[in-house]
Amino acid sequence: MKRLSVRLLPALLPLLLLFSCTAKPTPSLEERPLRPGPAYIQWLEEQACLRKAPELTAIVSGSSLSWRQGSRASLLPGDARVWFRLSPALTAWSGRDSFFAALGRSGVAGLLSSLGVHGLFLTGCADTGDDWAGRSPARHLGEDGANLSFGRTAGRREDYDRLLNTLSGAGLLAGGTLLPAHTGMGADFSLAVRAVRDYPGLYAMTEVPQDAWPLLPSLKDNDTAALSSEASAVLRARGALSPPLVQDTGFSASLGWAATGPVAGVDGVKRRWLYRWFETPDRPVLYWDDPSGAAQRVLNASLIQQVGLNHQALVGLSAAAWFGLDVLSRNGDGTPEENLEPGLSAVRALARNAHRYGAAVLLLDELPMDHLALMKRAGVDFAFDSVLSPALERSLLEEDAAALRRSLRRSLRLNVPHASLWRSTADGLPRSSLAPLLPLMPEGWPELFFRPGGGPDGMRVNAPTLAAMVCGLTPGARPEPKELSAIKNAHLLQLAARIFLPGLLMLSGSDLDGGLPQGKDWPGTPPLWRLDSLPSSRQGLPSGLALYRLPGNDIKDALERMLAARQACGIATGELATVPSCEKNSVFITVCSLPGGGSLAFFGNVSRHAVSFSPDFPRWTNAGSRTDALSGAAVRAKTMTLPAWGWQAVLLR
Repeated sequence: MKRLSVRLLPALLPLLLLFSCTAKPTPSLEERPLRPGPAYIQWLEEQACLRKAPELTAIVSGSSLSWRQGSRASLLPGDARVWFRLSPALTAWSGRDSFFAALGRSGVAGLLSSLGVHGLFLTGCADTGDDWAGRSPARHLGEDGANLSFGRTAGRREDYDRLLNTLSGAGLLAGGTLLPAHTGMGADFSLAVRAVRDYPGLYAMTEVPQDAWPLLPSLKDNDTAALSSEASAVLRARGALSPPLVQDTGFSASLGWAATGPVAGVDGVKRRWLYRWFETPDRPVLYWDDPSGAAQRVLNASLIQQVGLNHQALVGLSAAAWFGLDVLSRNGDGTPEENLEPGLSAVRALARNAHRYGAAVLLLDELPMDHLALMKRAGVDFAFDSVLSPALERSLLEEDAAALRRSLRRSLRLNVPHASLWRSTADGLPRSSLAPLLPLMPEGWPELFFRPGGGPDGMRVNAPTLAAMVCGLTPGARPEPKELSAIKNAHLLQLAARIFLPGLLMLSGSDLDGGLPQGKDWPGTPPLWRLDSLPSSRQGLPSGLALYRLPGNDIKDALERMLAARQACGIATGELATVPSCEKNSVFITVCSLPGGGSLAFFGNVSRHAVSFSPDFPRWTNAGSRTDALSGAAVRAKTMTLPAWGWQAVLLR
């Protein structure tokens, strides 16, 4: 065997020193802590994702299932571009049975099908870290999945199968989410910190040499705490922690390293670990690049389960925790080198396999706009729309469309594939990009988005609440009839701006019932859906006021007309062509090329005042005919008038 080059020895020396530091003498019987019992470890493994992975991957391994479709495109029907998102943690129902059972018997499937929805996208249905910690699912809204199985609140396998039959009878597809890259703390993490076989390789974690323990936060057994930047620097100097990572520079999301308290392993040795976290220290990051391939096995098992066993045609992937999870390197001019690995490799691999099994991939993460075209090339079918969000929300709060026009025009310069974006109104889920909007909110509203004793714990707001803000509603108040009409118009504008642009539309419960927060103690997340008209209990967050359950304010008819017009003109698979200027600052205009020929022009007014203007751009002036997309009536007037928060979609031929 050839000898290692002498030039490699200096590079390997720090690794050799680190491995030598981790060696420990065997403790005496008096010093040795009690080992976790074998029955407990066996029980943990029965719940663990890594233990279940071989059973699931065996379904595909050695079969023809990987060869039945190509890996470049999914089998999702081209017209399945309107979906409805539901989550147990954000749904109120009677509580007499499980979420799946309640959903199957509620008549929601028939309602959504008649509305023009094509699929039901289920999130937060897995067993979660909150479940393991004994916390309410409201803490992480069910998004901190820690298991491949359904959670107790979601329901049993039989409940889900009956729900699938209900959806099929209504002509609806099913979708769901994969295990996230930053999981909750469940059985797998418990096994990892106890040094059980290859479980430590499942996470981005490293054991801390015992002589470096004094540099760590003082913690009780099994506790965890985030490391400060000062502590991280000291540990790096000692060689107990990696150099700075790419995502440590320039990523806006909360992330970093955390330490565990002493944990007794299966061998009786107490260990302390450093692990990578994303969003919050109780969401450890899976390590895609570990040579054991543990994380890859688990994610592929999750994919096989969702597509093959759960029959889901659209799978949601959360991979932001992996982007830039690599040691930072610099360009020749000293600037940090952009590096999205191992996230980019993970997305490519999972998208290829999803397509082989027949499903489309929806990337849940909010990525910068300049990464959207790259995600498309990596095989992602639909990436989150960071073009409209939060630019549209900012424009509404400022009553000036400048922010939205800038964002749309920048997307054209970056060649963002708009037909490959998934668009949703702000719908109650935490969204880090909305936090900068706090200073723009009217007096009294920002306080609703702060948790007691701390700062904002993930900005949470839905579209009706944003509409109530811009319409001047007092926080926590019930709107009068005139205010209610204005709120509905501002809400419909948010929906229409997305409906009449290319891409996949994701609706939520708050888009149908108009949930508003009530009371000063509101935690910042209005309810997204009520399966029962008067739910006697709530499985997730406290219920607020459902605006559109009031007499005469049902939004369903308006949405039905809008979705029918969207389907008829084929805008979902069109492409944004131009963003013309307008003489009125509060008006934004988008013009999209339609797949069947012609164009669709959309006009939106983000102001509380009516505006009149004369459209002046080539596709408008050169059009042989102009017809309203909803009514089919001819549009002949040279001057267009939009009421407060009004809009109009016009077909140009």
